Amino acid sequence: MEDLIARYGLAAIFIGACIEGDVVLVLGGVVAHLGLLNPILAVACGAAGCLTNDLAWFFAGRSGGTAIRESRAYRAIGPTVERIADRLGPLQILASRLVYGTRAATMLFWGVRGLAPARFLLIDLAGCAVWASLLCGAGYLASHEATLVMGEVRRTEWWLLGALCIAAVVFFSVREIVRLRRRRETRAEGSQGPQRGDE
Repeated sequence: MEDLIARYGLAAIFIGACIEGDVVLVLGGVVAHLGLLNPILAVACGAAGCLTNDLAWFFAGRSGGTAIRESRAYRAIGPTVERIADRLGPLQILASRLVYGTRAATMLFWGVRGLAPARFLLIDLAGCAVWASLLCGAGYLASHEATLVMGEVRRTEWWLLGALCIAAVVFFSVREIVRLRRRRETRAEGSQGPQRGDE
């Protein structure tokens, strides 16, 4: 990833931040410290990438609000999310960056809830700017240690990727086996029910 950032510069930071912001922002700071990028422009492109991703989720929520509210997943977790949103208000948009994995769901939720786009943009722009500054700054200040770590990671990344693929195959295989067993058990119980009734 750091090679792509070094080669394609600010465009790589922007695109990477659109896909997975946190790691890319730290690497952007590392590359900036090496003198290959302007640190301020790296932060700006990272923030713009994060904002673009957030806006995509937000407008997806606004455009598909009715369908999302009627979905089984939303009916299960929607009331809980709405209670939290009622307590924190739109500041939940800022807080979502502190809890990994909740950002996209938060942006989608506020789109479904119908938050005004201008208000969302104002809050999220501030959050993206602060977050990009913090992560790029962390990468910039810890570039020496980060470079050493990335050197070690580069040696083992193919092994890790292979292990991840194997783990994914095993996980989905086991899950499918469990599903098939449950279906067979359900069919067996269904077929036994009428027989017992006839007796």
